Amino acid sequence: MEEKKTIKERIAELEEVKKELKKLEKKKKKFKIPFKARVSKRRMSQGYMTVIVINDNKNLDFIKEPITDGTFKCGDTIHSVSEKDIFFYKNKPFVFQPKRSLNPYNPLQKEHETYGQKLVMARMEGDKITLKKSIGWGMSIGVIIIIGIIAYSVITGA
Repeated sequence: MEEKKTIKERIAELEEVKKELKKLEKKKKKFKIPFKARVSKRRMSQGYMTVIVINDNKNLDFIKEPITDGTFKCGDTIHSVSEKDIFFYKNKPFVFQPKRSLNPYNPLQKEHETYGQKLVMARMEGDKITLKKSIGWGMSIGVIIIIGIIAYSVITGA
């Protein structure tokens, strides 16, 4: 027949099993934002936000970017952003931006790509490089000399 164990022995066995389970159980790490993408209060007041860029190969990049005129620059592309697209995590602004898309990803809203096109076009117009055709010093001195020679010849009658 089986020996009957006392309550103290049963409790001791259960405590041993519990300790073994705790050793086997892995601790779950808390999610931490990468250091280069953290936005401080000062940067937040200057209009910065954390952008989670979803690349074509399904990798995520965390960067911090300023919002200017309802747009932000992500590498070489310009994307629009509105109040509806900004999420908050620990009171810090976040945006989920697919690399190919003009507007950020928002699971709470239906997809349409047209609302940010005017903002992006205005930003691109403002950022475009204009080439000024300036006459260099050598060219301007040469023109002055030629005008002087012509004036001298008119005055002397040659």
